[in-house]
Order: sequence, then structure tokens, then C-alpha cells
Amino acid sequence: MPCVLVLAMALILLLYNGSEDNGVITHLGIAIAVVIALVLILLITANYASRKMTGKIIEALDEIGLKKENIATYDELIQFAVNIDEQRRGYNIKIEELSNRTATIETITDSMQEGLILIDGDGLILSANNSAHQVFGLKIENRNVMHICRDGEFQKAFKNCIDGENAEMQMERDDRIYTVFFSPVFSGEKTCGAVILFHDATESLRAEKQRREFSANVSHELKTPLTTISALSEMIEQGIAKEEDVKGFAGRITEQSGRLLVLIDDIIRLSEFDEGKANREATDFNLWELAETVISALRDNAENVEILLTGESFDISANHRMIDELLYNLIDNGVKYNKDNGKVTVELIQNEPGICLISVSDTGIGISTEHHSHVFERFYRVEKSRSKKTGGTGLGLSIVKHITEYYNGSLELKSEEGIGTTVICTLRYI
Repeated sequence: MPCVLVLAMALILLLYNGSEDNGVITHLGIAIAVVIALVLILLITANYASRKMTGKIIEALDEIGLKKENIATYDELIQFAVNIDEQRRGYNIKIEELSNRTATIETITDSMQEGLILIDGDGLILSANNSAHQVFGLKIENRNVMHICRDGEFQKAFKNCIDGENAEMQMERDDRIYTVFFSPVFSGEKTCGAVILFHDATESLRAEKQRREFSANVSHELKTPLTTISALSEMIEQGIAKEEDVKGFAGRITEQSGRLLVLIDDIIRLSEFDEGKANREATDFNLWELAETVISALRDNAENVEILLTGESFDISANHRMIDELLYNLIDNGVKYNKDNGKVTVELIQNEPGICLISVSDTGIGISTEHHSHVFERFYRVEKSRSKKTGGTGLGLSIVKHITEYYNGSLELKSEEGIGTTVICTLRYI
């Protein structure tokens, strides 16, 4: 401001001196100089006043902080501050609503069993839930989806999705099988991204495979005795069988019919477990006495195999028929796959109320290590020729497994080829 005043005075002097040099002092020159000086002074004063007022307003806004409680201090800013405060509160409400919605969506997606991935048009992963991270075994946000999965079919399906087509495929990762769904996201008529959903279909696909194998095995197992029965019956009916052979044929028909009935009964039992229709009726009975009854029924078929019962005598509360089947199948297997002059030892132990242990050991042919994980599968036989000879259905140990699972128990197999096998079954019946 001092510089401006100096310039104003200098201009006045110049005008004055210019007029004097001409020998004439005119009132016009003085008037012009005065006007210019006044204009400059007014400009300087206005500039100073505006700076002062602006500073005061800014200071007022700083002190108010756009908070309603400070408005009364500055009357000239009341309406302005009220409007700003209302807008601020409106924005805060909307931000809180969005935050709550975001948190709710994140909670829902993170609770999903399916893996969910949101991707932009360039393939960058914008968001992924916990299940999606587990599919790939790492955090995948802000990565390109084409980089985290090199599977050719997956990449082809994703490209088709970005081109605007829905796609579906199956993908296997870490012994799990996923059905993967690709859905494009549109902005107008253009694709702006994609949603990928990973559904773990492992159990359903394995169950479907098991059902197909079960149906095929059932058909085969039923066909064998029925074929024998049909052939022998036809020979007797047509008189092809000799008189002295008829009795033998009838005996074989009876034997195969019995095998057929046992197989059908086992299939029905497994179906009941699969459909959750197993009889839940429980009664109190003595486990030792039931084991003695089962052993007595099997001793006639044991021939050169000794069956011993050891352990404790105690009562349990369970389904009598189920426990009878469990004992029968375990002991029967020990007898069938034993050696001449072998031994089967049944041990009963009550660890604590509501929990008991049934151990069946034999000195038989044993099971090699590669078969250990399969022996409780349906129709699985370690030695098929021996199973056919002994009349086994291949379902006994599978039934044992289902009964054990029914009572929230566990199975343990210890076996060595040529030495023998021990099956330890723990039941929780309360």
C-alpha cells in the first residue's frame, strides 16, 4: 500500500511539473491529478476493507467449524451455517447407511459357503469373500483373475463371460471339485465386469458316483444268485436233472436264496441309513450278554476258529438290532478271513458312562496297507475269490461304519498282512 501512495504522489508531481514547464499552471492538470489520487486512495481503501472483511469471514468460519452450536456468535452467517450443517448431517446419515449396507453385505458374503468374486472389465478382482480366498489358498483382491488361475478352460469361460455370455464349468483344486458359474455385468449394452461363483460340488458328485457304483454292484450281486437259482430251477422243471441230483440242486437253490435274502436285507439297511430312516428306538440291555448270543450263533460256522469274549460286562442304552448287526459283522469277518486253528478275540470296555469300546481282533490273513482306507466302502473286497467262497456280500463293514457314525463314534483299523486284523469301534450312545 505505501508503494501505491508513492506512485500516486509521483503522478501528481509529474502532472504539476509538466504544466509548470509549459509556463502555464492550469486548473485542469491539478484537477486530473487530484482525481487520480482520490481514485487510487479509494482503491487502496476498498482493497484494505475487502481483505479485512474476508479475513473476518474466514476467521468466523474457522471458529464456527460448521457446527450448529457456534452459529449464534456470528449473525451474518447463521443461514449459511444452518444450510451447511443440514447438508453435513444429511451426508453423514447417507455415509452411515452406506457403511451399514457394506458391512451387512460383507457379513453375508463372508458367511457364504460358495466362493464369490467381483471383477471389473479388465479382469481386476474388486472383491472376494472368504470362501473364494480358500478356493485359491491366498488373498486375491487387486489381482488379475487370469493370473491367479491358469486353467485353460477357466480362462476361456472368463473371456466368454467378458464378451457377454454366461458360462459354467467344473474345476478341481486341492482334491475339491467346484462348479464355477460366470455371469457378465452390463452397463447399458456393454460389459463392465463379471461375477464368478464357486460352488463346492465335491460331496454331491462323490455321492452321485457312489450311487452309480452302488447300483452297478447291486445289479451284479443280485444277478449272480438269481442266475444260479434260475438255472437249477429250470433244469429241475424240464426234467434235465437226474433224480439223484435234484436234492443237491434244491440245496444249492436254498443256499443261493439265503444269500440273496441276506444281500437284500443289507441293501435295505444301508438305504435306511442313507435316507435317515434308521430305527432310533433305544432299549437298555447288557452288551456282554448280546455278544455271547452272537458268538454262540457264529460258533457253528467257525469250524477251526476259536472265539473268545473278554473285557467287562455292562449295560448300554441303544438300538438292540443295530448293535447286534455291528457285533455280528465284525465277528463274522474275523471268522471268515481267519486261518485254520486261528482265534478271534472280542473285547468289551466301558471307558465312561455313555461311551463304550468294542474291539474285535483275529489272527487271520490280514489286510495290506493299500487297502486300509477302502475296507469300509460298500462292496469292497480285499480278496474277491475268498469273499465269494465264504458268501460275503461286501456290505458288512459298510454297515458297521454307518452304525458307528449313527452313534457319533469312531472306527480304527489295525492290520498287517499275514498276521491279523483288529477293528476298534467306539460308540457314544448317550
